[in-house]
Amino acid sequence: MIQDSPDYWKKNRVEMRAAGFDPDKAAQVNEIITIASAWTNAHRCNNRVREIADLLTDLIGRRGGQGLVVGAPAVSDALTQGTPTAGYSLVSRDVAADCFEIGHRAHHGQGMIVISGCDKTGAAALMPLARTNAFGLVLYPGTSSPGRVSFEPYAAKGRNITIMDWAEGRAAHESGRLTREQYLELESNVMPGSGTCGAMFTANTMSTCAEAIGMMLPRGASHPADIDAASPIHPDVQAQAAASVDAVYRLIEAGIRPRDIMTERAFENAITTIYAMGGSTNMYLHLLAIAREAQVPLTIDRIQAIGERVPLIANLQPHGPYAMVSLHELGGVPVVMKELLRAGLLHGDVMTVTGRTLAENLAGVPDLDALGKQDIVRPVDSPLAPPNNHISVLRGNLAPDSCVLKLSGKTLENGVFRGPARVFESEADTMAAIREGRIQRGDVVVVRNVGPVGGPGMPEMVMLTIQLQGAGLGKKVALITDGRFSGVSHGILIGHISPEAARGGPIAAVKDGDAIVIDPAARTLTLEVGDEEITARLKTWAAPDLSDRVSPGSVHDKYVRLVSSAAHGCVL
Repeated sequence: MIQDSPDYWKKNRVEMRAAGFDPDKAAQVNEIITIASAWTNAHRCNNRVREIADLLTDLIGRRGGQGLVVGAPAVSDALTQGTPTAGYSLVSRDVAADCFEIGHRAHHGQGMIVISGCDKTGAAALMPLARTNAFGLVLYPGTSSPGRVSFEPYAAKGRNITIMDWAEGRAAHESGRLTREQYLELESNVMPGSGTCGAMFTANTMSTCAEAIGMMLPRGASHPADIDAASPIHPDVQAQAAASVDAVYRLIEAGIRPRDIMTERAFENAITTIYAMGGSTNMYLHLLAIAREAQVPLTIDRIQAIGERVPLIANLQPHGPYAMVSLHELGGVPVVMKELLRAGLLHGDVMTVTGRTLAENLAGVPDLDALGKQDIVRPVDSPLAPPNNHISVLRGNLAPDSCVLKLSGKTLENGVFRGPARVFESEADTMAAIREGRIQRGDVVVVRNVGPVGGPGMPEMVMLTIQLQGAGLGKKVALITDGRFSGVSHGILIGHISPEAARGGPIAAVKDGDAIVIDPAARTLTLEVGDEEITARLKTWAAPDLSDRVSPGSVHDKYVRLVSSAAHGCVL
């Protein structure tokens, strides 16, 4: 392991003076803490990060240390989804992790506080901590405060309206199911201020992962970013920042490093908690990438084996009515974890960044009975959905390596789905077909050549799922793809099909009208075409020409040459 070398920074008086530091004061610094911050003013997800970085720098200075800020790109899926730039989102995960590693090592940091944000920075926050094994933890800038509207079916949710409601409302307005006045009210009230998408979508899935794995302080995964766009950062974020500075000093003093915390049992806790809360399918990609950095032998089948025993107990969007802030007001992720621990589904003896075990952290958290009447977190023995009804790993002649089925405890309740394939080579062509009414009940929409290589960058097909929901087809049409989905997506959805079409996977052999069968009980995805016919079709397959989308020497050029399949987390 590369050893930390803080004296190089402290003793370089010429560089310190030129950068605006007092060399004498710099020499007296007790700890150099990297503040890894993916800040941008381009979008709501990470636009509060600079304020938090400034606060952390001040708090570290009061402790006699020096906070050194390093940056990285922060890509908002909300701005890229459905556009030609959507393929930059997943790519940014590994780029951001590299930036944080470089900034920490090059500036001789001893500890690291990583500020996350939009979902890829959530994964990127944990990767360099595991990779460098530097003392540190993750701080979440917060999720968006939810809104409310006056008309149904949204009014019944109260103050729990999120970006999902707006997106589906937009599609409903387009299809004539929502008036212009209703749509404008929804648009104006959905999101009062900054923060990540406000329910159990991918950003909050990854903040939950950081807390549940022990690398974030308790109740840090669910706080709102602010009260509204004109307010300062939320008081709970400010409190978490102060507590995080105290925590990193304790970790240094106690000698507790990330890999002491991010053990195999800790990953099992994270997987269990995410399944219990109905997290995003993107967790598969990100957990595999984080585990590789932590040197934990996690596989896609191991995630499935852990997750399939866990009931769905948190009543959060997209499968329920509540926003993440409603859970925060109840007590946050610790409330869910306390119930899981009570039921024997978590390892209570694992270490966390508090310097205490998980069980010790949860000792003072009230049981569900003590919380009174509420419908946000259910008991394990009275769940929203039984075990094995959330995300499942499937295989079959269409996905020999694997794919993931997003059930959310609400779809495919009648078992097998069988229908004719409607094949598309791009998201744009698929969207046009849905809008023109060419997709009918019972169809299996196949969107291919949008995987890690074919995308390039494996864009999310969320706009397609939203359009299907808005058209009233969410439970009547299946959508399968070698791309991926947003946490906002819900319906009969299969993503991450591996091998992908751009690498000659069997999905490249599908033709319009072929029968496709999804069997969640058998965990299979089957093209009802003989093996010999599939082989014959693939003999005429040619890799797609990416020259119109991938420039030599570009980020995507490097990515398509290096990226692994979704079955392995799209790691580089």
